[in-house]
Amino acid sequence: PGSIDFDGKLMAPHVNIAVFARGINLHLQTRAYFDDEQARNEDCPIFNAVPSVTRRSTLLAVKEEGGDKPRYRFDIYLQGDNETVFFDF
Repeated sequence: PGSIDFDGKLMAPHVNIAVFARGINLHLQTRAYFDDEQARNEDCPIFNAVPSVTRRSTLLAVKEEGGDKPRYRFDIYLQGDNETVFFDF
């Protein structure tokens, strides 16, 4: 993924994710931003629309070492202290 124009500003590289689960009437929407794109994340209007820095961290996929291809870990929490930020688009 690359940067995408959003109303004249560039969004940071990200992956859109939809979560479907039993007991959830409507799917949940979130995004995974890449922790090694810090400068782009700081300029992204959607990432920074989340007012809490702590909550924003739930949107970061963490790069893991090893292997011959890039690999990122992104955990989704549906509730609790580390609940992932979900968007209502």
